[in-house]
Amino acid sequence: MNLPRSQLYLANRPLEADPKNQKLTPLYQNVLKSLAKGPMINPILVTPDGTGKYSVVYGNNRFLAGCELGYAEFPVKILPDKKTETILNAAKDYKIVEA
Repeated sequence: MNLPRSQLYLANRPLEADPKNQKLTPLYQNVLKSLAKGPMINPILVTPDGTGKYSVVYGNNRFLAGCELGYAEFPVKILPDKKTETILNAAKDYKIVEA
């Protein structure tokens, strides 16, 4: 399923407000390069916040890189809660993509 950018925000609000240090990390740069080459392979994991918007709980770098690259919508998987076990279980089959 895809959701528009306008319905998504990072659960880590300080990171969303000021991502400049995150964008300097090698991991972020690799994610950015990978997304610039092709589509997002693994969906971002989100939880509904009850207002019609969704909190990104897994995939911060993909979300920030997608925003930087001008994504209008993102592939997402909606989770029922923010429990660590729920998040890890949803991400257990994710593929590692080299930039």
